[in-house]
Amino acid sequence: MRFSRNPILMLLLCILVMSMASTGSAQQTDPAEERAGTDLIWREPGDIASRDLRYGPGAPQLGPAAPFTFIEEDKDGESPKFKVKDAQGVEWVVKLGTEAQSETVATRLVWGVGYFAEEAYFFDRVRINRLPKLSRGMEYVGRRGVIRGARFEPRRRGVKRGDTWDWDKNPFQGTRELDGLKVLMILLNNYDARALNNRVLYVDDGVDGPEAQHVVTDLGATLGRAGGLGGKRSKNDLKDFLSTRFVTGVEKDGSVEFDYDTRPSKLGMFSVFYPPYYRGQVKKEKSMRGIPIENARWIGSLLSQLTDDQLRDAFRAARYNPSTMEGYVRALRQRINQLTRL
Repeated sequence: MRFSRNPILMLLLCILVMSMASTGSAQQTDPAEERAGTDLIWREPGDIASRDLRYGPGAPQLGPAAPFTFIEEDKDGESPKFKVKDAQGVEWVVKLGTEAQSETVATRLVWGVGYFAEEAYFFDRVRINRLPKLSRGMEYVGRRGVIRGARFEPRRRGVKRGDTWDWDKNPFQGTRELDGLKVLMILLNNYDARALNNRVLYVDDGVDGPEAQHVVTDLGATLGRAGGLGGKRSKNDLKDFLSTRFVTGVEKDGSVEFDYDTRPSKLGMFSVFYPPYYRGQVKKEKSMRGIPIENARWIGSLLSQLTDDQLRDAFRAARYNPSTMEGYVRALRQRINQLTRL
């Protein structure tokens, strides 16, 4: 039997590999490293129209400083990743592939309305010293260690990466702030909004005291079409993003109905033979339901304060070409308007 020609067997193999990768990511945290802090998921953003979406949660002086030296490859997740150290001794996780652009944008949009997000800096081309042959992602590597389309995410010394947090079990249940973050995941068509991509970051800036910031730390599977395993889903694809409708109506219980379904379908239904993965995918989609109109309207009121120029800055930061940028800006504005009209 040739396994490469059997789609069902290949699908089951992919499910197994993904589940093993996810398990590995979840086990990286050392509970002894966690520390107490005020639980936060959102902070009053102040004058939203004046926020700098070119850098988002980062800043020009905090950006990566060349030269960069390879440390080690990171084999977790779907995208090629590796760690480097920059000229200032800061360690960075470099992500290659389709998600590098979309994640750079998504972090800025989430941060723009008051949610916590990790810094992300995008390079069209950048050289990495001592870069070896990678197990994946070599299609993005050119001569002399020059890589194309890379997102840099820092590992700051003052930030401790804690455990994951669950959409259905957290200190913010029933709040508009939690529902607002869910709406953002749907607005961005994040088809991979699993709990494994949520993490508590323990931050102590010496000003407000220790904080336990609840963050969605992987926003790469966005700006395409949301869908489940086996169905039509994509990331960083304007045509697919435009093909979805976002708000589709209001349920009898007063919750908003969205064009968002990430449950396994078609061949993806064979994932039922690996229950942990299948249950996690179904739970992920169910967690995004039941958002009251008033909470969806609230996050819409915050998003509506972002100007089109601010939205453009988010895409400029990820080096989108002008026509694609304008297409996304129009689409996002239409989605924001849908929320404010609820």
